Amino acid sequence: MGKAWFGGELLTSRKILIVEDSCDLREMLGSVLAAYGWNPLLAESGRKALDKLERETPGIILMDMRMPDMNGFDLATILKKHHMYRSIPILGTTAFSDPIARQQCLAAGCDDFISKPFAIAALQARLTNLMSGERPKAIATTAL
Repeated sequence: MGKAWFGGELLTSRKILIVEDSCDLREMLGSVLAAYGWNPLLAESGRKALDKLERETPGIILMDMRMPDMNGFDLATILKKHHMYRSIPILGTTAFSDPIARQQCLAAGCDDFISKPFAIAALQARLTNLMSGERPKAIATTAL
C-alpha cells in the first residue's frame, strides 16, 4: 500500500497520516514535515484517523499512542488486522520513554517507536527508515 510503479521504478507515497490529539503538536508536525517534503494528513483521534483512511491511503502513519476516544494502541491493532491497512508502517509516539512503552507499542502493531519530545532530525530518520522497509528488531514481549 502507498506504493506504485512508474517507469520500472517503485515510488513510495509521501503521504503521512499524523494522528495526534494535541492540536498545537499536530499542526506543528504537519507544517514541519511538509517542509521536509511530506504530504501530511491530520487526524485528532483514532476514530478520525479511520475516517481519513477510508478516503486516502498514506505511505506511513505517525501516531500518538495515548489519546482519548480511541487510543493509538487500539488503532494500531485494528489497522494491522485489516487487509487494506496492515502494510502501512506505523511510527508510535508517546511521552513515556521506558522499555515497557516501547514493548506495548510494538505489541500493538507499531513498526517503530519514538518518545516525545523528539528532535525533528531523529523523527525524519525514523520515517525514512520505515518508508525504505527497514524495521527495528522487535524486542521480546513479556506479560505487562
